[in-house]
Amino acid sequence: MKSTGMCEMCGHHVGMRQKAHIMAEGKKTESNLLMLCPTCHIMFDTYVKPKVFKAMMEAGLPGFPESWKKSIYEQAAEASARALKGKKGARPVAPDRDRSPVR
Repeated sequence: MKSTGMCEMCGHHVGMRQKAHIMAEGKKTESNLLMLCPTCHIMFDTYVKPKVFKAMMEAGLPGFPESWKKSIYEQAAEASARALKGKKGARPVAPDRDRSPVR
């Protein structure tokens, strides 16, 4: 797909579009992609998906992908927290004194 063209969300003609995956769990096919301007891509991943997920769950409509439950920023923050938690149990490594500059 070419990157220039019309944003499939806001309709503006833009010089750069990005591939937004509708379902992160799905196949990377054209039917699972939206070509969005950078602003709409952020809005889609950060606000639209979580709001639609919540509304559909409240309406009793199951089957929405888990990747829609939280924004990409919440997912990234949780992944970072898990990584940091895993590192807390690791033993710190002492600096290598043999690597000092030779004079």
